[in-house]
Amino acid sequence: MKFSAAELNHITRAVQREQQRRLLRRHHAFTKGAWSVIEPGTPFKDNWHLHAISDHLEQVSAGHIRTLIINIPPRHMKSIGASVTWTPWEWGPNGMPSRRFLYSSYAGSLSVRDSLKARRIIQSAWYHELWGDAFELCGDQNAKLRFENSKTGYRLATSVGGLGTGEGGDIVAVDDPHNVQEAESEAVRTSTVDWWSATMSTRVNDPETGAFVIIMQRVHEGDVTGFELKERADDFKSQLGECVHLCLPARFEVARRCATYVNGVKFFEDPRTKEGELLWPERFSDRAVKTLEKKLGEYGTAGQLQQRPAPIGGGLLKPKFVRLWPAEKSLPRLVHVIQSYDTAYTEKTTGDPTAMLALGVFEHRGQHRVLLLDAWQEHLHYPALRKRAKEDFKAWYGDDDSGAYTTKVVVEEKSSGQSLLQDLRLANLPVFAYNPGRADKVARAEVAAPYLEAGLFYMLESKQDPGMAVSWARFVLKDFEGFPNSDDDHSVDCFTQAIIYLRDAGFLRIDAIDIEDEEDYDTKRRGNPYAR
Repeated sequence: MKFSAAELNHITRAVQREQQRRLLRRHHAFTKGAWSVIEPGTPFKDNWHLHAISDHLEQVSAGHIRTLIINIPPRHMKSIGASVTWTPWEWGPNGMPSRRFLYSSYAGSLSVRDSLKARRIIQSAWYHELWGDAFELCGDQNAKLRFENSKTGYRLATSVGGLGTGEGGDIVAVDDPHNVQEAESEAVRTSTVDWWSATMSTRVNDPETGAFVIIMQRVHEGDVTGFELKERADDFKSQLGECVHLCLPARFEVARRCATYVNGVKFFEDPRTKEGELLWPERFSDRAVKTLEKKLGEYGTAGQLQQRPAPIGGGLLKPKFVRLWPAEKSLPRLVHVIQSYDTAYTEKTTGDPTAMLALGVFEHRGQHRVLLLDAWQEHLHYPALRKRAKEDFKAWYGDDDSGAYTTKVVVEEKSSGQSLLQDLRLANLPVFAYNPGRADKVARAEVAAPYLEAGLFYMLESKQDPGMAVSWARFVLKDFEGFPNSDDDHSVDCFTQAIIYLRDAGFLRIDAIDIEDEEDYDTKRRGNPYAR
């Protein structure tokens, strides 16, 4: 039997098409193949953890895993595999175009981003050439947040708290349910967990076959991952594999090696062997990870990078990171001075006092640092507080030739601070009303902590007690040490709002310097200034 040239060409293309389809049958291979569609011009950097993510998602698709938690550091392509390529792979290479996905994230913009990328793959010439005969996208249901196909499958995206009634999916997935900046706020975090446990837990189309997938970096012990691990502890400890926790820290910890089981058989084990070994060294080198660790601080590093958020049982603001300005040295040249107030109006010693910290910004080695110039806390009724604030504003801080007057007064915009803000404005003082938004005390402290840990905060050394801070500043160190379990946190509020103000105003940043290698003003005085 003879074939025409056109027929031979058609057969050849069909064989090549089938060969390519077979090569892309696995999810990881498909993700790699689709990379040029979603990230054109960017080289694909492969790594074993991407295979691990894909392998576990395939087990969800096969019905072997009913709840999958993936904890992994940010920027490690967790969203690409789980939120972008999974739906196109399921509908095409995996032969399940009827499968329905419900995705969510803490921000609607993230949901839109991943939804558009998934749809871009499906609408690409590459995808259409290989799987265009499997289904068609429905023209009347082809929007940014929801698109359906001709085989009744759909991908629906929403944000935390934004889903209407009646919507569901065969697979319900949440990718980063928490905003890192708000995760330390108990009210916001609890609201997110309640949304997941009360709303999303009921959104699988078939409770007998539906699956849940949580993809996130850890941000707190009480986050969505923490809730699931606690509520279903026995299921996750079981080796049956219906509930699986894939936990991959940025630096390997031998004592916490991740191993997962499916149907009673070990399915995966972290291949790293050396303590501290990096997760993806080709993209995140040791230097890059150290930079992240410095910027995140100890607490942020423990959660976001190492996926083991430590309980904030004190020690979020560690006094050991406070540096001392040597007593025998002249004070540095100040470029900016702020006074930061935490207000309370009462003369009763049983009530909350008003606290004030004066902080001076100076430059050293091309980077701004902060020096504590004054600190006090007293029980004052409002007229006395108003008088004290106006008098303190007139103070000259620093040496005669290098000091400065206060350039900004920062007061939290709360009920007890409104009167002071108004009166200082009437007196033509340069005030700034600090609005923390939904961030509570702990959330603000977590933002400020990396700047403390980076060695950017100084106190004056005592001449009477060398190696210790001046006596008037020691209550601040005590407040740091007790926070957040102590009621004495007024200076902490002053400190955190001041650091956040200086950061937002462009005075503070965390550079990728190694503090341990940096020449200090006095290397003999690098110890804990609060130690006795």
